[in-house]
Amino acid sequence: MTQPLPIPPACVPTMEAVLADPLDPGPEAETHLKLCRACAEARVAYLAQEESPEALAPAGYFERLPDRILRKLPARPRLHLRVGPFTWAVAAALLMAVGAGAFWAGRANRTPLVEATLPRTPSELQEVVPEAPFLDSEDAVSQLTALSQQDAEAVLWALRDRQAQTPVKK
Repeated sequence: MTQPLPIPPACVPTMEAVLADPLDPGPEAETHLKLCRACAEARVAYLAQEESPEALAPAGYFERLPDRILRKLPARPRLHLRVGPFTWAVAAALLMAVGAGAFWAGRANRTPLVEATLPRTPSELQEVVPEAPFLDSEDAVSQLTALSQQDAEAVLWALRDRQAQTPVKK
């Protein structure tokens, strides 16, 4: 960081007077400020940095501000005056047409929730339920290893019985 420049001894009393009262430093300081350009610039810089209280608005200024702005704006006609009765009728008819179309589209695409079916006979159930507990898309060995020990033995016994019942063709 740079070191501040030293103040010449002739400028010290003037700077002290400016720091005490920057607006009215006194007649001796004023004459010095007219002669010394550095002190005059220092005073201007000090005045620019000094915190001054903000200008106060008159009482009720912000409360009356919206009304003053609205008074300056040109008057607009109300919505019901700008939009005629014919436009309102067209909007209502369009709304009714869209609503009726949506209602009829919903009724046409509806599927029945309950379908009437006859109960299945045991012969149909036999065709639907496979005899082996395996799915066609999976490997039989991997399915057999997934079964418990008792289920696997039951499947093997059922397969042996079926193999024994089928006649061997020669």
